[in-house]
Amino acid sequence: MAEGILFNIAQRIIESLGSQTLKEASLFCGVTDELHKLESTVSTIQAVLLDAEEQQVVNHEVRHWLEKLKDIVYDMMTRDKMAKKVRIFFSKSNQLVYDLKMGHEIKAIRQKLDAISSDRKFHLEERNVEIGVKSMKRDDSHSFVLEAEVIGRKDDKKKIIDILLSDSELKMWVCVSDIFDVQKIVEQILESITNKKQEVSAMETLASRIRKEIEGKKYLLVLDDVWNEDSEKWDKLKTILMGGARGNRILVTTRSEMVANITGIVEHPYFLGGLNEEDSWSLFKQMAFRDGEEAGNSTLVTIGKEILKKCLGVPLAIRTIGRTLSYLQNSETEWLLFKNNKLSKIKEKDILPTLKLSYDQLPSHLKQCFAYCSLFPKDYMINKPLLVNLWIAQGFVKLSDEDECLEDVGHEYFMDLYWRSFFQEARMDGLGNIIYFKMHDLMHDLAVSVARSLITIVDNDKKIIIEKTRHVSIVDDKYFSSGVSTSFSKATRIRTFLTPYKLQHISESACDKLFSSCEKLRALDLHGTWVGHDRKSIKNLKLLRYLDLSGNSNIKKLPNSITKLQNLHTLVLFDCVSLEELPRELEKLINLRHLVIDNCEVLSHMPCGLGKLTNLQTLSSFVIHSVASTSKHIGGLGELNQLNNLRGTLKVIGMRGEKDVALDYKAANLKEKHLLQALYLQWRKEDKGDEMLALESFQLHPNLKKLYIEYYACVRFPISLSLLTNLVTFELWRCKKLEYLPRLSQLPSLQRLYLKELDSLQYISNWGDQSSDFLSSSSSSSAITPFLPSLDEIQLLRCHNLKGCITDALMKTIEHPSLPLFLLHLSKLDISSCPMLTSLPMFPNLEMLELSKASWKPVQQTMMMTNVAALQNLSGTTTTLPSSSSTLVTFSCTPLSKLKHLHLEDIEDLETLSEEGFQNLTSLQYLFIKNCPRLKFLSQGIKYLTALQELELHSCFELCDLGDWEGLKNLLFLTFSDLPMLVFLPSGLQHVTTLQDLKISNCVNLMDIPEWIGNWTSLVKLTISGCYSLKSLPEVMHRLTSLKILKFANCPNVLPSCERETG
Repeated sequence: MAEGILFNIAQRIIESLGSQTLKEASLFCGVTDELHKLESTVSTIQAVLLDAEEQQVVNHEVRHWLEKLKDIVYDMMTRDKMAKKVRIFFSKSNQLVYDLKMGHEIKAIRQKLDAISSDRKFHLEERNVEIGVKSMKRDDSHSFVLEAEVIGRKDDKKKIIDILLSDSELKMWVCVSDIFDVQKIVEQILESITNKKQEVSAMETLASRIRKEIEGKKYLLVLDDVWNEDSEKWDKLKTILMGGARGNRILVTTRSEMVANITGIVEHPYFLGGLNEEDSWSLFKQMAFRDGEEAGNSTLVTIGKEILKKCLGVPLAIRTIGRTLSYLQNSETEWLLFKNNKLSKIKEKDILPTLKLSYDQLPSHLKQCFAYCSLFPKDYMINKPLLVNLWIAQGFVKLSDEDECLEDVGHEYFMDLYWRSFFQEARMDGLGNIIYFKMHDLMHDLAVSVARSLITIVDNDKKIIIEKTRHVSIVDDKYFSSGVSTSFSKATRIRTFLTPYKLQHISESACDKLFSSCEKLRALDLHGTWVGHDRKSIKNLKLLRYLDLSGNSNIKKLPNSITKLQNLHTLVLFDCVSLEELPRELEKLINLRHLVIDNCEVLSHMPCGLGKLTNLQTLSSFVIHSVASTSKHIGGLGELNQLNNLRGTLKVIGMRGEKDVALDYKAANLKEKHLLQALYLQWRKEDKGDEMLALESFQLHPNLKKLYIEYYACVRFPISLSLLTNLVTFELWRCKKLEYLPRLSQLPSLQRLYLKELDSLQYISNWGDQSSDFLSSSSSSSAITPFLPSLDEIQLLRCHNLKGCITDALMKTIEHPSLPLFLLHLSKLDISSCPMLTSLPMFPNLEMLELSKASWKPVQQTMMMTNVAALQNLSGTTTTLPSSSSTLVTFSCTPLSKLKHLHLEDIEDLETLSEEGFQNLTSLQYLFIKNCPRLKFLSQGIKYLTALQELELHSCFELCDLGDWEGLKNLLFLTFSDLPMLVFLPSGLQHVTTLQDLKISNCVNLMDIPEWIGNWTSLVKLTISGCYSLKSLPEVMHRLTSLKILKFANCPNVLPSCERETG
């Protein structure tokens, strides 16, 4: 990291020394010669920095030389900018004395650098420019991992599955990493069990809770990535975990054999080796060559296989090295240079130096960005936008063109590192933006190794901040107040103070010491940690660019002194639930680019003057005052007028519909905000004005991808809403009077439609002329009627009067009114509390259907569509038709043939599941039916569910005929609960030999468990409770050789027969 920074700083110094303004100022002050000498010295040093960076790994003298250079250069940079100092010489009152002083200062710095320069006697190679890194066009990626893309590990997968295939009631996963803090681990275990964040409690309280949760239960606990070699800590954790049932399992993953030994219970740990030669080459090909295939050049293949040997089968090393080589554009010369000049120096079993070869290939600006990531703990889910803003705050992001945006360039830096496999596990929002990601443990180790003394991570192993430290991360704050805060008086050059986890032990005095001692801070993270109500000392942090005060529930007002931080770029106040107002003089923060104020629930208004912050890129929320105000301190929507650089998401809260505010809404100038992706518009719940006029006045930009509207109180939307041609997600909530949706056919990009609590809506399309909502089928090979062809997901929630997609009158106007509508691309449909819904279109590609508190009839009609005369000749065949994008769409006409997940709950009119409908569900994997009071017959068609893996039947009090189960060849999990009419198990179940888990509860009339359950040789877990009529278990129970858990409760007639003396 140091060298990447040094190279960039050296470049900036040279550019600054060569500027015309500085030359003129230096002539005035008489220091021209000294500046020329300084420029020459810096250029000489910069020429060898890149080679020195690579040699310092194996040459301690070079490393020491770089450390000395780093101290001097940082000393220069922590003073005011040199150019600025020279420019202001002649404005000082005592010109002669000041000029002499500055001349001596420049000379002293130059002499120090001369000494460093003359000391470089290590035969370093001069490189006047950085090694170029060629770019290549990359295919689009997605976040899903297909099993077919997993390379190797077949034996490992089988053995690990054997270990994890447990009969455990509780399954818990804790990622431990470097810090083995018993209290935190216990908290995480409790969170894993309860799915709830644990409140801060004493250790004894936590131990008591966990014993209560595991008492008498069999559990599997996975402790992932453990490094602790302290047996006392391990014993302490084991003591707390005592008390479960016999046969509990704890799976520990570690890279240290010593860790396995100190557990004291593992005789033969399972060692996860590297990939074999074939699998290694398969992965390498995917990374190094385009399309994952060998190039036609056999020489490259030979070189590649030689390089691959150094990766030792480690997937991360293979991915990283392979990706690095891919940037060399399949050049034999460059691959040979990489192999002979760099790879040959690596010892046989050194993985980290092998990974560092890819780091060495990075340009200097990416090196410092990567090394900076060592501030975050291992396995930490890093917020990508936050990281980019931290890079910007440190000055790592450099613009090559004045028209570029810092955030865009920072995003390019991130993507470069991501595509080179330095980052992984990217998680995206609904619009395709990466929000979170992780670093592999080995990559984190590499980042720590290259950052060295510049970064200090405070945890239970390291409690002191040294003088050379520039960036601090407090991972374990128990040691903050006791020792670390006293280090600030010496480590005065700190530029980053980061708290990945919420601090709990920081005191006011420690906070004040931080503010007073660390005046060079560029980034300060005190989320959830702000102490005191008016920390005026924060004004000392003149250079601060990033400030995170999020999650501080005690903040009602920010100190006015915060407006003196005129270099501030990012201010994060997310989840400050007690914050009532922003500083009145917020406009003084002229460099502010990001103001994050989500979930500030009592924030009453925006300050007047906010609109002057024209550099703003992020303004997450804009709160309109509850009543129109002429106060000079309260800003209206007009404050948004000039904020045309806003991007991402904007929430406008507290909108009103009075006619006199229409001009104010127009003044918001949203039509110029072309970078906004998502817009949330929330009206006041009690508003009774003309919202349509207000919405029309907004003039939304057509680039919007997501629109969320809440409490809109008009019958229809303005026509302008249909102009949002790039809209991907459209969500409406609590719009009680709304009867007409926009013309959805004019939203060709729409993929997700969420309609919630729209009490007056009867039809999704009910305009007078909606013929354009349907594709013309005259050119298709079959006469069908596609409807909203781009939609992928629909959610209908508590739309109590919704009847269907279109009116009967409108249906008669389309080309083939006798045929059903088609939602061609719909994959997910969720309908809840829509009791009036009487019709649905066909969904040939639907994969998930959830129906609750609605009628079964429209779904049944869809399932039976093969009986429509016009479609009989198409059933089971393939049909092709033009889509909205003029491409061809191919699908099967068999209804619901791709459905994988079906959830039915609280369906009052469901009496039977027809055999004809069920025989089409050949892809169904999960079926859940609950509280359907009139359901009597499951269906003889259940035998056609050959892909079904999980079936749950709950609270169907009339269900007596469960049908023929013989065809369920893949069923793994089966639950019968609260089925009072169940007397005998379906006879077809005897053929379901794949069953692993059977639960029967509160089936009060179940009389018998038949002898044929002896066929269930795969059964692992059998749970029976509340079956009062069940008298005994069959004698063939001993044939259930895989059975590991057998549980009975409230079965009074069975228990005596299970006692040793009687059975």
